Amino acid sequence: MAPLIIAALYGLMFLLIKLIAPLEMSNEVRLLLNVVGGIGALLLPLYIYSRIESRLTYRAVKQVGIDWCQDQGFEFANVEVHKNHYVVVYKLSEKLVRKKFRLRFIPTTWFVKTVDWLD
Repeated sequence: MAPLIIAALYGLMFLLIKLIAPLEMSNEVRLLLNVVGGIGALLLPLYIYSRIESRLTYRAVKQVGIDWCQDQGFEFANVEVHKNHYVVVYKLSEKLVRKKFRLRFIPTTWFVKTVDWLD
């Protein structure tokens, strides 16, 4: 799924450049377009993909936190994304408590394979 998203973003950038390239412009503007367009064509899809990936990861993490809170009978408050683990924040008698966990995803997707709860 992830390689498909990246390929689609680069395909869209190729089509965008293909639409702009045949326009009439001076040599200076063409040079500017080549430099800025080339850098943008390489970096913009990566930036867009990173935003998509972080949103989909957060959605999966939040769903795991909600499911765990429902199974344990706690009131879900929030999830936090850290560098190498995630934290579900839940309410226990009006006090916020945190529980750490790690996720393993099925490669190139955002489907959860395993959940490892940490102490």
